[in-house]
Amino acid sequence: MSNKELIQRAKSHARQIMIHELDPKVFTYHNIQHVEEMKEVALSLAEHYSLSADERTDLEIACWLHDIGYTEGANKHEERAVEELDNIFGADLNAERKSRIANLILQTKMDANPESDLGKIIKDADCHHVGIKTFMAKTGMLKAELQKTSGKDIPAKDWLTGNLKFLHDHKFHTPVAEAEFGARKRKNILKVQKELTGLLDYEQQVADVDLEKDNLALSLPSNRADRGIETMFRVTLRNHNNLSVIADNKANIMLSINSIMLSIVLSSLASKLDTNSELTIPTILLTATCVVSIIIAVLATRPKISTGEFSEEAFLNKKVNLLFFGNFFKIPLDKFEWGINTLMNNEDMLYSSLTKDLYFLGIVLAKKYRLLWYCYNVFTVGIIITALSFIYVFATMTPEVADSIIPQ
Repeated sequence: MSNKELIQRAKSHARQIMIHELDPKVFTYHNIQHVEEMKEVALSLAEHYSLSADERTDLEIACWLHDIGYTEGANKHEERAVEELDNIFGADLNAERKSRIANLILQTKMDANPESDLGKIIKDADCHHVGIKTFMAKTGMLKAELQKTSGKDIPAKDWLTGNLKFLHDHKFHTPVAEAEFGARKRKNILKVQKELTGLLDYEQQVADVDLEKDNLALSLPSNRADRGIETMFRVTLRNHNNLSVIADNKANIMLSINSIMLSIVLSSLASKLDTNSELTIPTILLTATCVVSIIIAVLATRPKISTGEFSEEAFLNKKVNLLFFGNFFKIPLDKFEWGINTLMNNEDMLYSSLTKDLYFLGIVLAKKYRLLWYCYNVFTVGIIITALSFIYVFATMTPEVADSIIPQ
């Protein structure tokens, strides 16, 4: 039997079951439309791989048949689909290809972690809806199906929370799927987060009203504590920023003074060294003082370059401060918005980020003031030594030499 005939048999069998044996009013998600869409995505992803004709055929067959086990419920429906392979193809398909198709069907299980290219393709195709514009509609269909098949209502909060966890845990296994669906998936995460935030805000408002009715006084200490924490962070961060500005101003003062002094040395004293060798050592001392002071002042104001990127895992594990521009300037806008929304709806993560911001500002300030301490000390000591050397030189000069150096 040709590959075309094998595909037609699998297609006919799948359509027979999905259309005629599954109630469309109940199976609003796992239906023939889902199977056809998944098959098209799988074949599109397969175009980027060097697959044989048999492999492409086996992939398409697995797509057609992977959900036919829903006639007996969602639990272990993939295993039931595998058991149907012998009934569908009999001796028209050899054992090796049946085994490959069976393995591909099993790769659509929720906990599957495919290793082969075919397995990765079918897994990404089955979950491609996480990265399409109609994700919210699709997940709504899935919710309706689960409620009807289980006979239980699923609260909106639980459903959105579960969706958000699934989206965060999910990953595309092929680079092609990530490139095609990854950006939209991150936007869908923001959509779910926004809906969940709106729902939680509403529930919180209702809870606050109830709490106020029960005992308004109970909320006051908490509110005052929150305001105290916010004031602490605001005042401390402002003080740190002010100290940073002061440090930069001090460094600029040193840069200006030493630059002026260095220009005077080069324009006035350097030209007299040929005829007045006595000035060589004081001039070298003054030049060295200015150059070293300038270098240290520049180091105190030199900015640090960071990567501008972060992983979602590191952010969720509170290892990244998203409030510092150096950690996010290279990431896409949708990923940044997701991070900010997550911060705004997670008090622990927000305070953790503010704490990190405060801590690293302190580290930078310590470095700046340490370098400024060295700069001012070098400048002070250098100027004193230079002045003493000039005094010594002029004290030991003859009046005629001194008159030739100092203009009358």
